[in-house]
Amino acid sequence: MTIDSVNRVDAATAWSQLSECGEVRVGMVAPAQTINVSREHVDRVHSAIAAVVGDVDVPLGIADVCPDPLVFAMRAGLPRLAGFDQTIDGGSTWRDEAPPSIGLLYAVSQITEIAERRTTGGRRLVRVVYTTRLTDTRGELVGVAQGTSIHIGGAA
Repeated sequence: MTIDSVNRVDAATAWSQLSECGEVRVGMVAPAQTINVSREHVDRVHSAIAAVVGDVDVPLGIADVCPDPLVFAMRAGLPRLAGFDQTIDGGSTWRDEAPPSIGLLYAVSQITEIAERRTTGGRRLVRVVYTTRLTDTRGELVGVAQGTSIHIGGAA
Protein backbone atom coordinates (compact mmCIF):
# COMPACT_ATOMS: atom_id res chain seq x y z
CA MET A 1 0.00 0.00 0.00
CA THR A 2 1.27 3.47 -0.89
CA ILE A 3 0.16 6.69 0.76
CA ASP A 4 0.49 9.84 -1.31
CA SER A 5 0.99 12.85 0.96
CA VAL A 6 1.69 15.45 -1.68
CA ASN A 7 -0.18 18.69 -1.05
CA ARG A 8 -1.54 20.17 -4.23
CA VAL A 9 -2.15 23.90 -4.31
CA ASP A 10 -4.66 25.04 -6.83
CA ALA A 11 -5.39 28.60 -7.85
CA ALA A 12 -8.65 28.62 -5.90
CA THR A 13 -6.88 28.18 -2.54
CA ALA A 14 -3.61 30.08 -3.18
CA TRP A 15 -2.98 33.31 -1.26
CA SER A 16 -3.14 36.53 -3.30
CA GLN A 17 -1.04 39.45 -2.10
CA LEU A 18 -2.86 42.72 -1.33
CA SER A 19 -1.43 46.18 -0.75
CA GLU A 20 -4.29 47.10 1.56
CA CYS A 21 -7.49 45.83 3.11
CA GLY A 22 -9.87 48.33 4.64
CA GLU A 23 -7.82 50.81 6.67
CA VAL A 24 -4.84 48.45 6.95
CA ARG A 25 -1.97 48.90 4.45
CA VAL A 26 1.28 47.08 3.83
CA GLY A 27 4.14 49.32 4.93
CA MET A 28 2.33 50.99 7.83
CA VAL A 29 4.87 51.64 10.59
CA ALA A 30 4.17 52.25 14.27
CA PRO A 31 6.20 54.73 16.32
CA ALA A 32 9.40 53.23 17.73
CA GLN A 33 9.01 51.66 21.17
CA THR A 34 11.68 51.17 23.81
CA ILE A 35 12.04 48.01 25.84
CA ASN A 36 14.06 48.18 29.02
CA VAL A 37 15.75 44.83 29.57
CA SER A 38 16.44 44.99 33.30
CA ARG A 39 18.64 42.72 35.39
CA GLU A 40 15.48 41.78 37.34
CA HIS A 41 13.72 40.68 34.13
CA VAL A 42 16.70 38.56 33.10
CA ASP A 43 16.84 36.99 36.56
CA ARG A 44 13.09 36.16 36.44
CA VAL A 45 13.49 34.50 33.03
CA HIS A 46 16.46 32.44 34.22
CA SER A 47 14.58 31.46 37.43
CA ALA A 48 11.59 30.30 35.38
CA ILE A 49 13.84 28.24 33.10
CA ALA A 50 15.68 26.74 36.09
CA ALA A 51 12.35 25.74 37.66
CA VAL A 52 11.46 23.71 34.58
CA VAL A 53 14.73 22.29 33.24
CA GLY A 54 17.23 22.85 36.01
CA ASP A 55 20.23 25.12 36.30
CA VAL A 56 21.32 25.49 32.68
CA ASP A 57 22.82 28.52 31.04
CA VAL A 58 20.29 29.63 28.43
CA PRO A 59 20.84 32.94 26.69
CA LEU A 60 18.04 35.48 26.68
CA GLY A 61 16.17 35.66 23.36
CA ILE A 62 13.80 38.18 21.81
CA ALA A 63 10.83 35.97 22.74
CA ASP A 64 11.75 36.76 26.35
CA VAL A 65 11.30 40.51 25.78
CA CYS A 66 8.61 40.39 23.05
CA PRO A 67 6.58 37.28 23.92
CA ASP A 68 3.59 38.10 21.67
CA PRO A 69 4.57 40.03 18.52
CA LEU A 70 0.95 40.54 17.45
CA VAL A 71 -0.08 42.12 20.76
CA PHE A 72 3.14 44.16 20.78
CA ALA A 73 2.39 45.60 17.32
CA MET A 74 -1.19 46.46 18.33
CA ARG A 75 -0.01 48.22 21.48
CA ALA A 76 2.55 50.12 19.39
CA GLY A 77 -0.35 51.55 17.39
CA LEU A 78 -0.77 49.41 14.28
CA PRO A 79 -4.40 48.77 13.27
CA ARG A 80 -6.13 45.43 13.12
CA LEU A 81 -8.72 44.61 10.49
CA ALA A 82 -12.32 45.09 11.52
CA GLY A 83 -15.66 43.87 10.20
CA PHE A 84 -14.85 40.18 9.90
CA ASP A 85 -16.93 37.37 11.37
CA GLN A 86 -13.96 35.90 13.22
CA THR A 87 -10.34 36.81 13.96
CA ILE A 88 -7.77 34.28 15.12
CA ASP A 89 -4.10 34.36 16.03
CA GLY A 90 -2.20 32.83 13.13
CA GLY A 91 0.96 32.18 15.13
CA SER A 92 4.24 33.90 15.89
CA THR A 93 7.88 33.44 14.97
CA TRP A 94 11.07 34.83 16.48
CA ARG A 95 14.53 35.04 14.92
CA ASP A 96 17.38 35.89 17.28
CA GLU A 97 20.37 37.62 15.74
CA ALA A 98 22.18 38.45 19.00
CA PRO A 99 21.34 37.97 22.67
CA PRO A 100 19.62 41.04 24.10
CA SER A 101 21.82 42.72 26.68
CA ILE A 102 20.84 44.59 29.82
CA GLY A 103 19.61 48.05 28.85
CA LEU A 104 17.43 49.55 26.14
CA LEU A 105 16.22 47.91 22.97
CA TYR A 106 14.38 49.76 20.23
CA ALA A 107 11.44 48.06 18.55
CA VAL A 108 9.77 49.16 15.32
CA SER A 109 6.64 47.33 14.21
CA GLN A 110 5.39 47.31 10.63
CA ILE A 111 2.69 45.60 8.58
CA THR A 112 4.72 43.54 6.13
CA GLU A 113 2.11 41.41 4.38
CA ILE A 114 -1.58 41.28 3.62
CA ALA A 115 -2.91 38.34 1.62
CA GLU A 116 -6.30 36.83 0.95
CA ARG A 117 -7.82 33.67 -0.38
CA ARG A 118 -11.09 31.76 -0.41
CA THR A 119 -11.52 28.47 1.34
CA THR A 120 -12.81 25.54 -0.69
CA GLY A 121 -16.16 26.29 0.97
CA GLY A 122 -16.09 29.88 -0.31
CA ARG A 123 -15.28 31.73 2.94
CA ARG A 124 -12.92 34.69 2.67
CA LEU A 125 -9.64 34.57 4.62
CA VAL A 126 -7.34 37.57 5.04
CA ARG A 127 -3.88 37.14 6.59
CA VAL A 128 -1.99 40.12 8.02
CA VAL A 129 1.64 39.79 9.12
CA TYR A 130 3.05 42.23 11.68
CA THR A 131 6.86 42.34 11.90
CA THR A 132 8.81 43.90 14.76
CA ARG A 133 12.54 44.56 14.40
CA LEU A 134 14.48 44.92 17.64
CA THR A 135 17.81 46.74 17.67
CA ASP A 136 20.24 47.67 20.43
CA THR A 137 21.45 51.17 21.28
CA ARG A 138 24.16 50.88 18.58
CA GLY A 139 21.49 50.17 15.95
CA GLU A 140 22.55 46.55 15.53
CA LEU A 141 19.80 44.02 14.88
CA VAL A 142 19.03 41.86 17.92
CA GLY A 143 16.14 39.99 16.36
CA VAL A 144 12.91 39.96 14.39
CA ALA A 145 9.53 38.87 15.72
CA GLN A 146 6.48 38.25 13.53
CA GLY A 147 2.85 37.83 14.50
CA THR A 148 0.09 36.79 12.12
CA SER A 149 -3.57 37.67 12.36
CA ILE A 150 -6.13 35.72 10.30
CA HIS A 151 -9.56 37.19 9.59
CA ILE A 152 -12.42 34.99 8.43
CA GLY A 153 -15.61 35.82 6.52
CA GLY A 154 -17.38 39.19 6.35
CA ALA A 155 -15.78 42.48 5.22
CA ALA A 156 -16.27 41.62 1.54
